[in-house]
Amino acid sequence: MSSEIKVSFITPVYNEELNIARMLKNLYQILSEHPDWNWELILIEDGSKDGTRRVLTEEVKKYPKTHLILHDQNQGYTRSLKDGITKARGNFLMYIGADEEFDCAEIPAFIEPLLSGETDLVLGVRWQRNAYQLFRFFLSVIYIFLLNYLFKLRINDYNWSQAWSKKFLDRVDLRSKSLFVLPEMIIKAHDLKYRIKEVPSNHRGRQAGKSSVNLRIMGFALWEAIMFWKYRNSKQYQPAARDTYHGASSPQSTIAIQN
Repeated sequence: MSSEIKVSFITPVYNEELNIARMLKNLYQILSEHPDWNWELILIEDGSKDGTRRVLTEEVKKYPKTHLILHDQNQGYTRSLKDGITKARGNFLMYIGADEEFDCAEIPAFIEPLLSGETDLVLGVRWQRNAYQLFRFFLSVIYIFLLNYLFKLRINDYNWSQAWSKKFLDRVDLRSKSLFVLPEMIIKAHDLKYRIKEVPSNHRGRQAGKSSVNLRIMGFALWEAIMFWKYRNSKQYQPAARDTYHGASSPQSTIAIQN
């Protein structure tokens, strides 16, 4: 088998002491069935306040081809995701949440279209969100509608599990510091004429613990969306790397442990 890494899976982890062990078990059950992917897993422990780091450092000893990045202090989901992308060696990358809301059995539906050359990005679409409280459901619907209206797109879900080709990610400079980072990828992929495929996905709801997403975090993402909309409509906009949108966060120091 070639030593070339085909797929890198990236999972930011923050305050998931009650979920991470089960998530890793379910994930590796699927990955072990696909040795042909020649995959790797990158976990980013983002300065959790609970026992996540203790659980995680013990759990990764059970699993091969795992890379663990430790943040000395909480730097946020977006910084963690970017650190994982930087570390990844695969030709294709996939983001998976650590909270067990995503069903790992769906991973082949994201990866196979990339490996076959059918598309460049795969977006999961939560057709049912029965686990959402009504308030969060309406916020999500309004957010999707607003992004589609602002950016003249027809995307059904901006912030769920996604998979991308490394060639695409190498072309773009991701500037967002908020949850808007995933929509930023989609918009720039559209502007650069990359192929985007949506696949249905089951939203299972959080299995344990409490989401760290709140109105302040969502409000900041909305503010960045509006700022990006203004920038995208300016003469300075360049969707490829080395653009001039001033939303970037500077790299932070990390500690990496490899299995």
